[in-house]
This record gives sequence, structure tokens and C-alpha cells, in this order.
Amino acid sequence: MNQKVVWKNEELFGCEYFSITKEEKNFSAKGTIIYVEGDESNAHIVEYKVDLDTNWFTKKLTIIVDEHNSLNLMSDGMGNWFKNDGQVIDKLKGAIDIDISATPFSNSLPINRMDWVLNQEGHFEMVYISIPSLEVKKVPQSYKYINNNGILRYFKYRCYDYETTICVDEQGLILDYPNVFRRVK
Repeated sequence: MNQKVVWKNEELFGCEYFSITKEEKNFSAKGTIIYVEGDESNAHIVEYKVDLDTNWFTKKLTIIVDEHNSLNLMSDGMGNWFKNDGQVIDKLKGAIDIDISATPFSNSLPINRMDWVLNQEGHFEMVYISIPSLEVKKVPQSYKYINNNGILRYFKYRCYDYETTICVDEQGLILDYPNVFRRVK
């Protein structure tokens, strides 16, 4: 898989350039997000890189916000998370995937890791990273595979009381996340 996409942020003014490449024993996903929250003086640039194994488990995450605030996390893919210095982050124990608030790429992780059948539902604990603060917490999410249309697949996505239907392409990358993100064609 070698793919490049641009997502428009429909909630805030902004967009993301995203690329994912398959290397020998892993995937490397990179994104550059530019957006404005509120007025023009609150503009942000976010750059991230996620190293994944071939089963779509996150191994390493680096996020840089506004060229100076950064977050580095590592995972063993079994629900254990570590800081750069190797220190265990107990409050994230059990979470497998990441959810970076400013990108729809995060949705691809649980979607691509499972072999879905129609009406199957999966429940996940996610490492949620709030942008631009880089606050980290564990949150529950679920996906239910509800429909397909050729190569397009539709999932009912839920986090706490929020629920929507997202559409992904054959690579598991978001085409439409209603009123939040839309792929630029």
C-alpha cells in the first residue's frame, strides 16, 4: 500500500495531506494538518508519524504541534504504552489503537486490523490524543460494519454518546466522515 490523500476538515477551516507506505515489515503513516480554530490568530500546524506493524498495530507515534510541542509514544501492540524513556504509561493500559482528534486516519487502524463481516461489531479502547493540547486519555469506541457498495464500506462509529456513519475505500481510508472530514478528489 502506497497512497496519498488530502482530507478537508469540514468542522474547522483546514485540511490534511496524508501518505502511507508499506515498507518491509511495517507501514509508515504521515500527516500534515493545517487548521484554524475560531479566529485566524488560533491557527495550528500538526505533523505526525505513526509506525505500524503489518497487522496495523501501532508501534510508535510522534506528533509535533506548532513546531514546538511534541508527544512521543511507543506500544508493544498488546495494550502497553511507553514514553520515550521507556517508562510505562499505566492509564493507557489495555488500549490498542490511537485516535488523534485532528485526523480521520485513526479510524483506519481498527478497520484494517479486522476481517469484517456484515453486521459485525467491534469494541475498542483507544489512546485518544487531543489536538492541540496533546492531552492523552483512554476512551471506548465501537465500529459496526453495516453496508458495502462495491469497494466502499460503511461503518457505524460510536464514541460515548456520539454516533455517525463513516465511509472508507478499499484501503480502509476515510472517504466521508459526515460534517467532520471529507476526502478531496
